[in-house]
Amino acid sequence: MAADRLIISKENLLKFVSGMRKNSKVFAMQKNEFGDVAFLPVEEEHNILLKAHKPLMPSAREVLFGQIEPMIEFEKVGNTTKLRSVDQTEETVLFGLPNCDAAAIKYTDNFFSKREFIDFYYNRAREKLTLITMACLTPPSESCFCATMKTGPFAENGFDLQLTDMENGDYFVNVGSEKGSFLISENSSLFRQAKTDEVKLWESKKEKAMTLPVATNFTKEIALENMMSNPVKEKVLEEITDRCLSCGACNYVCPTCTCFNVKDLQKDDKGLRMRVIDSCILSGYFRMAGGHNPKERKEQRTRNRYYCKILWDKLKFGDTGCVGCGRCYDSCPVKIDIKEVFQSLM
Repeated sequence: MAADRLIISKENLLKFVSGMRKNSKVFAMQKNEFGDVAFLPVEEEHNILLKAHKPLMPSAREVLFGQIEPMIEFEKVGNTTKLRSVDQTEETVLFGLPNCDAAAIKYTDNFFSKREFIDFYYNRAREKLTLITMACLTPPSESCFCATMKTGPFAENGFDLQLTDMENGDYFVNVGSEKGSFLISENSSLFRQAKTDEVKLWESKKEKAMTLPVATNFTKEIALENMMSNPVKEKVLEEITDRCLSCGACNYVCPTCTCFNVKDLQKDDKGLRMRVIDSCILSGYFRMAGGHNPKERKEQRTRNRYYCKILWDKLKFGDTGCVGCGRCYDSCPVKIDIKEVFQSLM
């Protein structure tokens, strides 16, 4: 079944997930024991929330570069030290992630895979990852502005399969890769070709949805162009710095923040080297061996965060690292909004 516009019923969609679980670990949107919605390993298909949602913690963190990632086990034996690489990766499906997260994974692909140093740990997990996104018909939260950043709520690429809830018990399916085509061919009895009226209905839903998660106070292209020649005003950075608590929440929930530290834990003759997610907002992030800290003052770290996210990402990768998910605002206890920074560039 080669066409990229298909239909699958809700019943068959759950069967599809069940089939994928035979060979892969599947993460999907579910409620945890506290009632919060998060990407969790699927144990029962009926627990999956088959609606577009944006959990506070980005889904990629679960499988690509987790908050804590074991790297190497080491053991001292006599006068030598034995090393063993830790590999916890497995074939994994992220089912139902929002397209802003898929765009963020495209960013991390560039960051970890297409620079002068290729990250072995990231690529090992990425090769085993399948992305099945869920287009958002309405913004999951008031903070969303993915349409402004051109990362959603629908995507043209960056996914293996894209689902759209047709709100009648069926889901429209776009195929975005060879891996997605293979999944369809392996489960062809669950899908059917979309009819002409179904394609038109999907196109109308898409057109309407693309007008909703928009920031009306700035234009991405103009803001980025201005940042190249007339960077963020110091007054804006000072106001943000005065409000900032340096808690690091914005970094921890941002799907394109990639900073980490490497630590060794040792007990007796055995130990583990791991990398731990870090935050450039924290006072100790830039501290060097010997105690020198080139960005000891909070205003220096504030400037670093926004220049990195907007200007330096533009210079390195051709686009900003902000995908418009709004998680930094959702998590911030004093409600600092990155849209304020973009607006100041207009």
